[in-house]
Amino acid sequence: MTGPVSRPSRRLVLGWGAAGLLGAGALAACSDSAPTAPAGPSSSTPVPSTSATPARPDYVGDQRGVALCAALSALAASLYSGAVVAAGDGRLGQVPGVVTAFLSGAGAQHTEHAAAWNALLTAAGRPAVSGTPLSVETERRATLGRAAAPTDLLSVAVDVEASVGATVLARAGEFTDARAAALAATVAPVAAMHGATAAFLLGRPTGVTPGPAGAAVGLDALLL
Repeated sequence: MTGPVSRPSRRLVLGWGAAGLLGAGALAACSDSAPTAPAGPSSSTPVPSTSATPARPDYVGDQRGVALCAALSALAASLYSGAVVAAGDGRLGQVPGVVTAFLSGAGAQHTEHAAAWNALLTAAGRPAVSGTPLSVETERRATLGRAAAPTDLLSVAVDVEASVGATVLARAGEFTDARAAALAATVAPVAAMHGATAAFLLGRPTGVTPGPAGAAVGLDALLL
């Protein structure tokens, strides 16, 4: 390309969801209407007590990739929140202010990204992803829990950003809805920027190949 390409502002990214992204196209929702129940038994017949388990959301087509990105962004935000708490509780020693500021800022942007992905789902009539329903969650939280120094927090950040970026780029190549692809194209450079910043603070080259924790997360990791 011959010149810089302006990226949509964060407000614009979040605005896409409210404008009805992924409407009746590739993210068209399946009907959630429950079938009409048959007539119940007479009042003289005892009715057994049952406890119904809510059905999991049925994300189909592009919706599943969007749900994965929403869950991963939410997990990234949660990990950064935990890192900020660890930085402030004293157990890691003196954490430089620039590190805490980076962790807080990056976490806030991942929170906004999760909201933007969820806006695509709700605009299509599907439920937003709640929490962080990913099979990789336990292992990634355990890695953060093992942090013993400020550099460990930054190492977690490097892996988080590499994983988010790789996952979003992988999904971008599969999205059939142009606006989902556009959101992916906005989120991926932000993840790359965060990763480069964390690597710089660690004194690492920014082009180092990430480890397993920095790999793309597949659709099979989504527990929905």
